[in-house]
Amino acid sequence: MAQTKTTEVIHPLGEGDFSFSTPGGRVRLSVTKDALTPFGGLVPWAAYIKHIGIVDNLAADCPVKRTSPNAAPVYDVLQSFMLTALTDGRRFSHIERMREDPTIPELFGMEAVVGDDTVRRFFKSVDPALGAEWIARHAKPMWGALPETIVLDWDSTVQPKYGHQEGAEVGYNPGKPGRRSYHPLLAVVSRTRLCPIYRFRSGNTVSATQWEEAMADAERWLGERKVSLNRGDLGFGHDAIMAWHEAAPARPKFLFKLKLTTLVRSALHRLKESDWQGPATLGACQIAEARIQLTGWKASRRVIFARTLQGVVPAADRADFWDQHKHEFAVYVTNLPEDVNGWQIQELYRQRADTENVFDELKNQWGFSGFCAKSRATTELAARLLLMVYNLWTLFVRFIVPQKHTEAKRGRRWFLLIAARLVQSGRQKEVQVSISGGWAQQLRDGYLRLHEWIRTTAPQLKCIVPEPPSPTGGPAQAGA
Repeated sequence: MAQTKTTEVIHPLGEGDFSFSTPGGRVRLSVTKDALTPFGGLVPWAAYIKHIGIVDNLAADCPVKRTSPNAAPVYDVLQSFMLTALTDGRRFSHIERMREDPTIPELFGMEAVVGDDTVRRFFKSVDPALGAEWIARHAKPMWGALPETIVLDWDSTVQPKYGHQEGAEVGYNPGKPGRRSYHPLLAVVSRTRLCPIYRFRSGNTVSATQWEEAMADAERWLGERKVSLNRGDLGFGHDAIMAWHEAAPARPKFLFKLKLTTLVRSALHRLKESDWQGPATLGACQIAEARIQLTGWKASRRVIFARTLQGVVPAADRADFWDQHKHEFAVYVTNLPEDVNGWQIQELYRQRADTENVFDELKNQWGFSGFCAKSRATTELAARLLLMVYNLWTLFVRFIVPQKHTEAKRGRRWFLLIAARLVQSGRQKEVQVSISGGWAQQLRDGYLRLHEWIRTTAPQLKCIVPEPPSPTGGPAQAGA
């Protein structure tokens, strides 16, 4: 019996259509020439960046003069890197993902998204000292959002490095003992999640290293903002740092946590039971206060002791003559005035805990430990620009969710990753985004706040209000 063989000819994608049988029925798959992007939320971001003008000013004031006629514009280099950091890039090679998006040059007025090699070469050409001043000088407009009097929370973080990076040294590294690392010093403005101060340091430094230089940068870069209090953890209670605060009455106050060293424990043991304020109730905190002078200190200072009863071990269980009380201790040193009591000082230090969340977000959601190259200049400038993007995004998201800080992991998903299509007709550009429901209403409210801010801070600009979402819950359109 003759067999009949049927051959179905399928054209390659781009020459014809595919037709697939799916659980939902037969679906035709075809190619479109429309400019599509997964980052529809970049449209209001582009307007926001243009209005602030930071990237344009950075490009116009670049400390490196580009002489080659074939060199990529500085503006394109900066935008290529900053958009990569904004969209969850962690390495220079991730810039290549942005090059495949045809809407990026259209939205940001770029000739093209440059390659990662171009970005690295440009960053390497910028002297670290000039680069620090360059970035800080043009970041000043952001600090206008800060209150006139601020509290700075200081901390450092360990960034393990793999390979032969310039400036990486062996030092304190609890996660990777013996591994070379960087140990940058940062300052966060309390209750804002903004990080205005960054100082590059090698891994063989301690928390207090170069603190005075960093504080001088803060006083110069923050302009009219007055620092009323500096807070820091265990690594900042050094005599030199505290003496700097005490040298002039106009300088900020300090509040640092102390390590439970042998001398600090001796001071604890000298306290009488009557010195502790509050009942010794299980789980309740008690406060005591004294003036002590530790080894290496040139003067005695006010020290606050806090203890919390964790439990009591009966003497019978230990074959001893007395019960043993187990406490958790914390010790703080400060030059705050006496009318600020010990309970208030402890609460004031506890407010610093939010700073740890900033470091967690920077390292795990912004790639702060990434964008590393062999050249120190490349790595340092990348970190400074990444912090600028982080600060700009923190302020931008407040337009959409003004009541609280939204971390990047959630903010990117809801306010940046929006499927969209770019439609051009003559000189008009329109980005059509697909949003619906409560999400659409939240975005619309945020965009209205952004438009109002642009209108009121620059009256010459026209206020363009996006159309409200369709009542049927279908795709809405926003003017680009």
